[in-house]
Amino acid sequence: MTDAPRFQAAPAEALLRLELWANAATVSRRFEAVFGAALPGPSRSASAGLTRVMWREPGAWMMRTPLGGRDEALAHLAEVAGKDGAATDISGAAVRVALRGRDWRILLTHGGVFDAEAPAFGPGCVAGTVIEHIAVRFDVITEDQVDAYVAPSFAEDLLAYWTSVARDLAVRG
Repeated sequence: MTDAPRFQAAPAEALLRLELWANAATVSRRFEAVFGAALPGPSRSASAGLTRVMWREPGAWMMRTPLGGRDEALAHLAEVAGKDGAATDISGAAVRVALRGRDWRILLTHGGVFDAEAPAFGPGCVAGTVIEHIAVRFDVITEDQVDAYVAPSFAEDLLAYWTSVARDLAVRG
């Protein structure tokens, strides 16, 4: 039996990409001075106030921040990157879906090849996988919440798939 997880598209926020081609340690120190957190290492994420920063791939991070602060955050991120990288607004590239509930991991074991039940996949971890032929990136916020990022063109299909899976889960009374 399970407590069926709840999920819904999260409110729109700005998504920014920081890509580095030199001096990652120096840029990370500049990032921490401006945003209050160091750039997370591989497969990790961190919060700095209302901002969430996630490792995407070697030399690249994604930052989620409130829409109202997008221009200021992008300007600060470009300053942080300096000549060592680039900052780009990628807000239209992904929709964030928040999955909440104690048993969100069970939902993620369906339709893909991802071990969401691994004890090491806890708060502050990020991972990418494919579910039902849809590329999805996960950011574990707490033991009771994971955020999924998916291309806008596939968000409706992913939500429909998860709805059908959740309907079939046995639910604790």
